[in-house]
Amino acid sequence: KKRKQQKREERNLQPTAHTVLMKGDSVRLKGQNSVGEVLSVNGNEITVAFGLLKSTVKADRLEKVSKNQIKKENSKATFISSQTTDDMREKQLNFKQEIDVRGMRADEALQAVTYFIDDAIQVGCTRVRILHGTGTGVLRQVIRQYLKTVSGVSHFQDEHVQLGGAGITVVELN
Repeated sequence: KKRKQQKREERNLQPTAHTVLMKGDSVRLKGQNSVGEVLSVNGNEITVAFGLLKSTVKADRLEKVSKNQIKKENSKATFISSQTTDDMREKQLNFKQEIDVRGMRADEALQAVTYFIDDAIQVGCTRVRILHGTGTGVLRQVIRQYLKTVSGVSHFQDEHVQLGGAGITVVELN
């Protein structure tokens, strides 16, 4: 019985024999990506902060992370965000402030306008024009009903009479 207890204690001590974890060390859960900081060590129980989340974990479930590994992972994360930034920049450069939905069915036009308004808000545009024509007025009505529901839209109205009047809706965005 005493021998079993001794072996169990040796097994529990084994992980910490390889890497002694101390307050301030950078660690991560084995098999996970997020890096945390050791707040306190109480025998085999390690308290780790992962961002705002504080967790107490057994030492054998943690692996120490070197500063170089953290830098590599941060540079990977930066690569992803720079790709996203490039995509956004390209979207801003190629964004047209006007969309023409004349001749579309109401559901097609509504879908196109939905994507158009989303893109306009995303690229930070403050004013766009929707060319729907006068026709029977169905497109104008459907589009304006939709615009009333969008939180990013502060105001919309007919274009000036000399520039298209009721056939064009001018949308002011927040």
